[in-house]
Amino acid sequence: MNEQKKLNKKPAEKNKWVWASWHQWIRALTATAAVIAADQISKAIVVANLDLNRWVTWIDPLLKITHAHNHQGMFSLSFGPQFSYIILPMIAVAFVIYLLLQSQSKFVAVLLGLILGGGLGNLIDRIRLGYVVDWISMGLRTWRWATYNIADSAIVVSVILLLIWEFFFSKPKDKSEEPAENEKS
Repeated sequence: MNEQKKLNKKPAEKNKWVWASWHQWIRALTATAAVIAADQISKAIVVANLDLNRWVTWIDPLLKITHAHNHQGMFSLSFGPQFSYIILPMIAVAFVIYLLLQSQSKFVAVLLGLILGGGLGNLIDRIRLGYVVDWISMGLRTWRWATYNIADSAIVVSVILLLIWEFFFSKPKDKSEEPAENEKS
C-alpha cells in the first residue's frame, strides 16, 4: 500500500509561487511613496512659480526647467483616445502590483516600487487635471528631448535597470523536478 502511495505522488514543484514578505512590501511602498511625493511636490512648485510654456535655464544649454502640459502619452506620443491614457496606466499599475505579490529580491522590489510610484504619480495628474505636468527639458541648443518629470524618470531608469538586472545578473529559476522516466509499477 505504501509503495502505491509513493508511486501516485507527484514531485513537488519548486518556485511555483512564493508570496512576497511584508519586508518586500515596505521596501516597495517606501520607494513608491518617495517617487509620488517628489513628483507631486516638484510639479506643484513648477506650477506655482512658472507660467505655462515658460522656461528657466538651469544648466546652459543642457537643462531647462519649464512648465508644460502633456495631454498625450509617454514621450508626448499619441496612442489612442483620451480614456486610453487612464486605462493603460491602470493596467500597468495592476501588473506591477501583481509582480510585487511574488517574492522578489530587495533590488527588484525597490525598482518595482519606483515604477509603481512613477505610474501612480502621472495617473494622479491624469485623473485630477486631465493632463500630466512635465517640467524637465534636456537637450543641446535647439535639439530637445521630450519634456518629462520625476515620475517619468523613475519609470524609465527603473525599467532600464530592471532589464539589465534580469538579463545580466539574475540567476535562472530552477525548473521543477521532472518525474522519472519509465517508472514501472
